[in-house]
Amino acid sequence: MSKNCPVFLTLQIIAHKWSVRILHNLLHAENNILRFGQLQKSLSGITQRELTKHLREFEKAGIVKRTVYPEIPPRVEYQLTDIGHSLLKPIEEISIWAENNAAFVQQKRQEFTSAGKQG
Repeated sequence: MSKNCPVFLTLQIIAHKWSVRILHNLLHAENNILRFGQLQKSLSGITQRELTKHLREFEKAGIVKRTVYPEIPPRVEYQLTDIGHSLLKPIEEISIWAENNAAFVQQKRQEFTSAGKQG
């Protein structure tokens, strides 16, 4: 797969540990908008640095719009763009596949690991 391939480029953006969870939370937020703190609280275990990195990548790709309000303290909101919102169906399909197949995949991994130790 070439680095210019649309599938490769898309997976580069969304195929990270936190990406789908961030997008899922934005997709299911009221008006698809969350403040940074709300997003971080909803993602137990993510660091501020990691969340910032993902949000910047999404913003750079046009998936998320960042709005800074001139208040003290500053208020920053993240909102899905139309393109970001169009990820709803693919993300839900991946989630359904994972729920339906996770036990099977785990079983096969364990079998493979056990067979490797014996063979």
